Amino acid sequence: MEIRERFDLIKLDYEAKGVRVLFLKNYNNLPTSGGRVNARRGDELELPRWQARMLEERGIVEVKDKKLDIDTVNTYHYREKRKTAANQLSPLPSDFYLKARELVEELNKLIKEKPSHMLLKDREILEKNLIELAETRLLKIVRLALTSSEEFRERMTPEETLVYMNIHDTASTWRSYIEEIFRGE
Repeated sequence: MEIRERFDLIKLDYEAKGVRVLFLKNYNNLPTSGGRVNARRGDELELPRWQARMLEERGIVEVKDKKLDIDTVNTYHYREKRKTAANQLSPLPSDFYLKARELVEELNKLIKEKPSHMLLKDREILEKNLIELAETRLLKIVRLALTSSEEFRERMTPEETLVYMNIHDTASTWRSYIEEIFRGE
């Protein structure tokens, strides 16, 4: 399976995971994994993220899951670039990149609905900092994979772990190939 397909599976898993929602309106005969339920205004339930998002767009629920915001992205960016050494990773939430995608989509929607200089500037800064954060982390992950360091694996997101594993496997295969030259194989 290609790495891109695995990224897609990570996204599908994220969409299927449960999130808490608060019902803003009554909703009868709601299909859930446990069967159909009648939800009343004020009820809290756990629903798959994809279903919660659809109901939130219709004004039926409020998703209680904490969303990522630009200030938080900027904090992670600063911490990774300035506070950690070149061979260390600062921790990121496991769903960071998926929530970053949601933040970008939300910002793009706002820009389309009500374009403003401030929103465009926010989008520009967000894009710059997300790309720099991902690139900085990628360089660190490459270094860690080449040294076979497992020390920071718990600080990687699932996507980063896939990148680490692929680089590590490729480097190991390359090393074996070179060693075979000297063994005469």
